[in-house]
Amino acid sequence: MIVYPRKRLDFKYIDLLIALGYCLNPLLDRNQIGYSIKKLWPNGNVLIGLSVRTIFDALLSELNFQKGSEVIMTGINIPDMVNIVQTHDLKVVPIDLDMSTLQIKPGVIEQSLSDRTVMVVVGHLFGSKMEMDIVYEALANRPEIIIVEDSAQAFQGVSQHLPHPRTAISMFSFGSIKSVSALGCSVALTLDHNLYKKLESRLKDYNKSSRIKFMSKIIKYFFLKTLSFPFFYGMYIFFCRLFRIDYDALIISAVRNFKLSDLFRLIRQSPCTSQLQFLKYRLSTMNKNHLLGRINAGNFVRERLNRDSNIHGLFNETHTYWLFPIKSKNKQELVSKLRSNGFDATFNSSQLNPIEATGENQLTPNECITYMVNTVYLPVYESMPEKKIDTLISIVNQTADFQK
Repeated sequence: MIVYPRKRLDFKYIDLLIALGYCLNPLLDRNQIGYSIKKLWPNGNVLIGLSVRTIFDALLSELNFQKGSEVIMTGINIPDMVNIVQTHDLKVVPIDLDMSTLQIKPGVIEQSLSDRTVMVVVGHLFGSKMEMDIVYEALANRPEIIIVEDSAQAFQGVSQHLPHPRTAISMFSFGSIKSVSALGCSVALTLDHNLYKKLESRLKDYNKSSRIKFMSKIIKYFFLKTLSFPFFYGMYIFFCRLFRIDYDALIISAVRNFKLSDLFRLIRQSPCTSQLQFLKYRLSTMNKNHLLGRINAGNFVRERLNRDSNIHGLFNETHTYWLFPIKSKNKQELVSKLRSNGFDATFNSSQLNPIEATGENQLTPNECITYMVNTVYLPVYESMPEKKIDTLISIVNQTADFQK
């Protein structure tokens, strides 16, 4: 049975072969590679880390906020980011989003501010970008508050991301399932030279990750890339079911980079030189139309789903559809119907979760919670034949429960 996987890996076999070649090259100059990556952004100080988690943890370590200080975070993120904040003895204060636009709701930042607020972390979601003016305006009278943009899911090209003077740092991920994947690594931009020097010094002190480990990762993704072809993916699901193996859990485990139990040891490393060279290659060879096919496929589906469909970011014009999530109250029925027709939709494979309010005076991010509880991720990407996309659209329109 042919099954279209939930996500298309954003690299080709030739990219993986090139990465293997870098692993076998003993003449790579680490300093020159780092310099070349940084020159791609001439308007800012550029940091390179193993992951966004790495740079975020280093940032909190350097800022060393007073215990019990508050960090406002947009109400959907991965648990690791929340865990990093809490491990630094800081309190997370979630704020709600308008899920139809994937924008921060007016007034929620002001209502969440206190004299203990030290940072606002804005997570750009699903391949879209949030308007930052609402954040800058809310903090106009609080210049001491640090603004962090977590753009792990929202990279759209080097020229599309220039530092803003009010944002302290913007972070981008090139992990295994991200756009323009380098099988790991992150880049962060800042205009604060003092902050840059402190973070650069800390990141350079980390031990380098193993070149052998990177090679094994490349080989693993050769297999996962092959597995992502619809025929092989269908065979994989068939045999998993035959032997009563939870293929969902197996996929999540295969692409997860950091185990929570060992998070800080794993993130407090720097990329090996061959991986830095692979990051340089991926960034420097990305053309301006790299995401256009995925955007066109996403727009095609968006325009043909029922008008009352609850697409996350339906009215966000910057959407690049890194993920294509919708809200449906009958998510199990919808996923079952899609899977029986060859589409590996899912409602539990993303690491993204709503952040629960824990303080008495905190606002509950109700819209984030209600949407994510009923979220279904659809497989939508440019390599799917148009007839199959039409079938997917028809199933969603006939089956999904889009009631508010």
